[in-house]
Amino acid sequence: MNHNYPLTVFHENSPVVLRDEQEWSRFAQNFRIIHAAGGIVSDENDEILMIFRYGCWDFPKGKVEAGEEWPTAALREVEEETGLHDISLHEPLPNTYHTYTLHGAPILKITHWYEMHAPQQSLTPQTEEGISQAVWVPRTEVADHLKESYLSLKELWEELAVSS
Repeated sequence: MNHNYPLTVFHENSPVVLRDEQEWSRFAQNFRIIHAAGGIVSDENDEILMIFRYGCWDFPKGKVEAGEEWPTAALREVEEETGLHDISLHEPLPNTYHTYTLHGAPILKITHWYEMHAPQQSLTPQTEEGISQAVWVPRTEVADHLKESYLSLKELWEELAVSS
């Protein structure tokens, strides 16, 4: 997998900047790598789809299944987690990287993000995945919602805001 360097991994809630493949390899060897995919979805009113899961605002995403392409997984996860339909996939966005521990094992999650569009519609949060809300948020309020979120998502949103 090709990475764009430098890249930032959020490890124990602190940024770790990796400058090249050698630094990546040294860092990543300590983790089981999991790939996820998701979407930053906007509607015709320039509102952004967000979910509230386990006490944090987030964008819809989930694990890539064996043999599944990242864009396909991103579309599937957005639909499953929010009930959204008629989604169009657009440009890939920067990946995010963060670590966590699952059942005592160190995990490095790489999330492959995509720009998506869909008409505003009723949403159904996937409660069995811990999602209590799926809502359309005005673009100008997304950063406020992300104050209750993960550093990797805050950085992604800031990067997108600067480039738009």
